[in-house]
Amino acid sequence: MKPYEAPWFFKNGLVQTILVSLYHGNTWIREGENSSLAPKLPPVPWQEQTFRGAEGVPIAGRFARQPQTARATLVLCYGITGMMDTSWYTHYLARKAYAQGYDVVLYDWRGHGRTAQLSPVPPSDGWRDGEDIVCIARQAHVLGCARHAIPVGFSLGGQLVLWSLKAAVDLGETAILGACTICPNLQSTWSLDNLRTTLVGRTLEAALVKDLRCEVKRRLQYYPETVPPGILERVNYISEFDDEMVIDYYGFSSVEDYYKQTSGLYLLEELKLPHLILYAEDDPMFDPRILPELRRRSGSNPQATLVITPHGGHVGYVGFPDGDEDEFWALNRVLEYCDQLVR
Repeated sequence: MKPYEAPWFFKNGLVQTILVSLYHGNTWIREGENSSLAPKLPPVPWQEQTFRGAEGVPIAGRFARQPQTARATLVLCYGITGMMDTSWYTHYLARKAYAQGYDVVLYDWRGHGRTAQLSPVPPSDGWRDGEDIVCIARQAHVLGCARHAIPVGFSLGGQLVLWSLKAAVDLGETAILGACTICPNLQSTWSLDNLRTTLVGRTLEAALVKDLRCEVKRRLQYYPETVPPGILERVNYISEFDDEMVIDYYGFSSVEDYYKQTSGLYLLEELKLPHLILYAEDDPMFDPRILPELRRRSGSNPQATLVITPHGGHVGYVGFPDGDEDEFWALNRVLEYCDQLVR
């Protein structure tokens, strides 16, 4: 696998995380499919679709089929906040994947974007979202997409994707070939506690909470009867959002119990399908204690391909283009791994 070489100005994970996210994210929001920073490839010919997830939960999505038989279907899942229209990283990958012969699916997971307009059901950090991904892959096949599917997730979306591998085995679904994750969330309690120890960390969490509060406002607009009174005055941390909006619905006793039961870290040793994990040592979002546990748990699983890099930040991994590929190192490694799965 080609190693990641961070430019000198991106050898600080926090700097790369913030600058890449703002530069690419804001440009995508402003220009959309015409973004001057997106891979220089044709836009994906999306078709809108409402899927049905676990328990029949309606899920807003879109898909694109190849004119001829595709290599596989990639089901793409963004992180803790955002929506289909704004998740630039998933759109970049979708464009590259479609150009390389894959069918692609993009969706708003529970409690996010257009799905939050269709249903008041909250996200579950993978616990039920994993089965949603399996359901989406099955329905995409009915719509004409390739039967074999590879879920791909970023950040908290990576944790959802790990849960989809467990769900596929539990449900006896043989169409899921494996999965890819970039900077997956693995242990929320550790990472959130760690963020709150520094001013920078608290600032990063505050930015995420701002987006979560937008999700609360969306729920208030469409399903006000499901929202506890005065919640916007009480949600100042991610864990408070989960305490108010999530744990009672799914029957968890506390936020700590919820994070432990949904954690991706404790799934790693039991996953029975091939999967790629790209993880940066300088990721500013996650607790450093995760690294040795990740090495130990993935190292004992023959189905895991674990790539830990010194640099990369959080869902960054932007480098310099060369004669072989563009600057999006992690997206290129994902497609390289998908190519191996479909051979």
